[in-house]
Amino acid sequence: MDSETKLPKKHMYIILVSLSFMMLSMSMETMMRVKDLAMFESWLVAQPEMGLARDNGFDIYVTLQLSRYFQMVIVPMALGIHTYFAYAKIRISKLFVFMWTVLLGGGIAFLVVEKQFGSIFFYVNIGVYMILLITILSLLSVIDQRKNIS
Repeated sequence: MDSETKLPKKHMYIILVSLSFMMLSMSMETMMRVKDLAMFESWLVAQPEMGLARDNGFDIYVTLQLSRYFQMVIVPMALGIHTYFAYAKIRISKLFVFMWTVLLGGGIAFLVVEKQFGSIFFYVNIGVYMILLITILSLLSVIDQRKNIS
């Protein structure tokens, strides 16, 4: 594999801006979920087998929402860090493209399985994931172009 291809600055900026927008969207969604009393009440009603008191239930609800947030944001954070280092220090290859395509596809699948069709954040995150996938896949042409020059 050709590991001599430098990540273009344009691609780096598109990826990093998209990721920051996605993390902002995920953060706002989590904040709204935690602060919305109606969502907590509906979650509490859906958990009758746990027999939770309102105070204990809220602590568990907040912990679950923050755990969900961490699960959703870990792949975008890792992609952002890897993208920065791919631009600054290391180079990219088709393995970079394959690995992040699979992980971003998994992120999309995670969102779709949740079926939050009533949330604007669902559509924003799907759109940003698509932008990221297109940008990452466009790196294949950059890598092939670099091979043809050499």
